[in-house]
Amino acid sequence: MLKKTEKGYWILEKFASQEGLIHGFSTRKFGNLRARKSLAENKNIGRFLKIFNLEKRDLTLMEQIHGDKIKVVAEDDKEEIIPGIDGMICFQKGIILGVKVADCLPILFYDKEKKVIGIAHAGWKGTLKKIGPSIVKKMKLLGSKPKNIFVGIGPHIGDCCYTVSKKRADKFEKEFGNLKGMICEDCEGIHLDLTVPTIVQLIKVGIPRANIDFGLNCTSCQIDEFFSFRREKGSNGALLGVIGLV
Repeated sequence: MLKKTEKGYWILEKFASQEGLIHGFSTRKFGNLRARKSLAENKNIGRFLKIFNLEKRDLTLMEQIHGDKIKVVAEDDKEEIIPGIDGMICFQKGIILGVKVADCLPILFYDKEKKVIGIAHAGWKGTLKKIGPSIVKKMKLLGSKPKNIFVGIGPHIGDCCYTVSKKRADKFEKEFGNLKGMICEDCEGIHLDLTVPTIVQLIKVGIPRANIDFGLNCTSCQIDEFFSFRREKGSNGALLGVIGLV
């Protein structure tokens, strides 16, 4: 489950107990942490990282184009925003992976045996393209076993606020079938819960259900706590999710 720390950021309980691993999700308290072209354009990023005794030069971000491309990052990628990708994997200490979201799913990965970390940005397009399972498959190529991988989903828009068109709902039913809880309809419209297909996808590639951690923190409902692209009608604000080996 997600838990708020005394310093004002959120953590996942399954990840918090892992020695040598840092992770967390920012809130509005730390300001808008979005950066598009360069980390230098956003001073708030450095302020947030100082909580972990880290600097901007330790961080690597992604362009995030709602795709399924993944990169294994190394020392040369530090302090960069890597173009054209929505997922990263790393097995080196001192490199912090970051994902910017304001409703989409920020997904973290950690292999406790091989000490490999991963991160993914998953909106509805990325979920359909199976970005989560793609990270797991790439980690397997680096020697990871799915049974040893923890996966955590950070704050994102919940089905309570995420209404979609019938066309989009049909795409999900065509791809995943009639998954319980994925789609429901009421007087407000058709609601889509992106965590349902995400968890099913991960289990299909071997991640034990007990290794998957997530919370019910809706970015749209908790607008005082998080940024929400949908609730704020296209606002540029974003929270930052990070993971790293230290």
